[in-house]
Amino acid sequence: MSGCFDCFCGIFGGSKQKQDLLKAKGLVEKLVKEISCAPILVRLAWHDSGTYDMANANKPWPNAGGAIGSIRTDHEINAGPNAGLKKALTSYLEPIKKEVPEVSWADLIQLASATAIETAGGPKIPMKYGRVDGIPTELAPAPFGLPGVCFDEDPAKHLRYVFYKYGMDDKDIVALSGAHTLGRAFADRSGTVKESSADGTAYTKRGCPFLANSKTAGGRSWTKEWTKFDNSYFADMSKFDPECIAFPTDKILMSDPGFKPHFDLFCKDQAAFFEAYKVSHKKLSELGSKFEPAAGITI
Repeated sequence: MSGCFDCFCGIFGGSKQKQDLLKAKGLVEKLVKEISCAPILVRLAWHDSGTYDMANANKPWPNAGGAIGSIRTDHEINAGPNAGLKKALTSYLEPIKKEVPEVSWADLIQLASATAIETAGGPKIPMKYGRVDGIPTELAPAPFGLPGVCFDEDPAKHLRYVFYKYGMDDKDIVALSGAHTLGRAFADRSGTVKESSADGTAYTKRGCPFLANSKTAGGRSWTKEWTKFDNSYFADMSKFDPECIAFPTDKILMSDPGFKPHFDLFCKDQAAFFEAYKVSHKKLSELGSKFEPAAGITI
């Protein structure tokens, strides 16, 4: 009988919980439009869910990691891979959390990412909510299984190591890499480019139109219009724009036999990219999550 109740709640959503989620979505959408912060919200959610390792799935929850809201802990948020992300929690999402205190952090972080993608011009992702917040008792060391840029190792091997432990495949790797259509790398965050928040390129420096409403200038972007979600990451990479960045883990998508067919398709067909991205993003957003009700809530 409880299973039927869970299913009922998942379809219709507890009315208050669903209302809170819808309110949170509206507040995130307003925020993204006001300050063009979609990139950091997407990165925050990725770095929360990306700690998952299915090899640890037999351990007591939430020790496999995943989309459990644990990026809020000092152990994770103050680690090198998460440099620059604290303000997404404290300045951007905390005021929203105060408005909807019953929404879990794990849900709010993932909702913010999906809403940011949609608000920036990307697809509507068929998200499921009802995540329970969790903090692992077995603390993994940084970089928490997250992907790097691979200046000194085989980028294809590295990408497969990271994503295969999520239970994903080559198509997922290419689709999710396409989220780099948004955002920038910074010298004072990842340290992978020379541009910091104090300077930038023709597409990121203070006063340029591509900043949109962003409060933070500088860094180096993967694409020219880096506050918009589209397929330009794929369509423009082969042009090797000197104002943009393409790391080894980006460039390998154009040549590796397992990645190239998906890259080529997404390059010429934005609709195909969006359809694939929706599926892969949903998978990523549910890694390691525990839902109450078990069927989840849709909005």
